[in-house]
Amino acid sequence: MDKIEFKKLIKTIDDEFTAYEGLKILFEEKKELLKKSKSGDLVEVDNKIIAQNNLIVKLNETRKKLSMEYFNKDCSMSDYIDIIGIEDEDQKEQLMLRKVKICNILDDLVLLNSQNVELLKHGITITNKMLETIVDAFAPQGSNYNGAGKTDTHDFDMWTVNEEI
Repeated sequence: MDKIEFKKLIKTIDDEFTAYEGLKILFEEKKELLKKSKSGDLVEVDNKIIAQNNLIVKLNETRKKLSMEYFNKDCSMSDYIDIIGIEDEDQKEQLMLRKVKICNILDDLVLLNSQNVELLKHGITITNKMLETIVDAFAPQGSNYNGAGKTDTHDFDMWTVNEEI
């Protein structure tokens, strides 16, 4: 692989890494919004996450095209390291450093995403409990009615008490 082709590949990988960093920032922002219960701002962050994901997909497609063009297959980072490392040790080292960076940020993204999922589940549980409380407060209480369909206040007047004695 000549130096121009390698530079294109490295630039594409670096752009992909930068996009992952942007996604990590958005995941962290979403986590803070979930912790602060700011659901109104959540839609805006989710839209940014979707846009960032679309960018990552495009960059990934670009990398795949370069891979097909140069190696006739869709290569992983390990494939790039194996193939290019045979030709040039310096290029191999550059790829290995990028592989470590990408693996580390992907681990961070997986962790942040799972934390956000747990925060969402917790938020749903709290919301359901709040709704149950509101419904219970405004719903008529069936246990307050006696067999005649009247509210049973448990206030007995003296006449009733005297007759029963």
